[in-house]
Amino acid sequence: MEPNPLFYKSVVPLNRDRHRDWMVVDSEDRYAFARDTHVIPAVVDEFAAALAHLPIVFAPSKPYPTTVFLVGVRPSRNLLVDDDGRWKGGYIPAFLRRYPFMRGEVAGGNAVTCIDEHSELLGRSAGQRLFDADGKETPLLMSTIDLVDKYFVAARRTDAFLAAIHELQLLRQVTIETSVGQASSSVIHGFMTVDEQRLATLGADALLRLRDGGFLAPIYAHLFSLRSVDLLRKALVEAAGEVEIDGTKGPVDGEADGSRSAALDAAAGS
Repeated sequence: MEPNPLFYKSVVPLNRDRHRDWMVVDSEDRYAFARDTHVIPAVVDEFAAALAHLPIVFAPSKPYPTTVFLVGVRPSRNLLVDDDGRWKGGYIPAFLRRYPFMRGEVAGGNAVTCIDEHSELLGRSAGQRLFDADGKETPLLMSTIDLVDKYFVAARRTDAFLAAIHELQLLRQVTIETSVGQASSSVIHGFMTVDEQRLATLGADALLRLRDGGFLAPIYAHLFSLRSVDLLRKALVEAAGEVEIDGTKGPVDGEADGSRSAALDAAAGS
């Protein structure tokens, strides 16, 4: 039995009778469930929209690495969710927007919309209804199901993308370093990025495979997104408030206090 995806606890098929009077929270402060993670799954269809706001990196997995948005510099800490559960970033990952819904399969391989019944976003006392008084899907539920279906299709495209770049050996390990003054710094190991030198030396057949598969655009979107690591440094500055510098405490003031911008340093094999 496969484990539940990130955030999901009790996934069951959405049922018109069982869930007729259920409601879902649909507000700006609904993202508290994502507060304790520093990575969010990503699909290739959202790379272009997200690249200016979130770093896109690759995390080790089997049989291929997975694509994730980096949203923190320390495990179990999301820098882009505030104390009220609001998302502070410029782009909200589709994985978060679809929660607590997802697409699943039942006996016979039929695809169905599922929900996480243990999600704090679902209940019978507050939120917007999933079904109306006649048992028909509400506009909110219909739009959510559409998002869930599109995400499923995009996930399949992402699988093909990951298989191609893995087989072409385009990924290398990197060290991601973010420091603010002397009191707050983080170094994250284990993630990967596309090796630009390797990409530049690919043969014609390999490049044609990437082109024909529609994979060149997400590769370059990923590479451009690495500039957004600096946004995590800024979020870390905001979260730190004040840091200790040279034995004294003072407000964080960008580069003036000696802090370094977030750096993505190649460290193959680290």
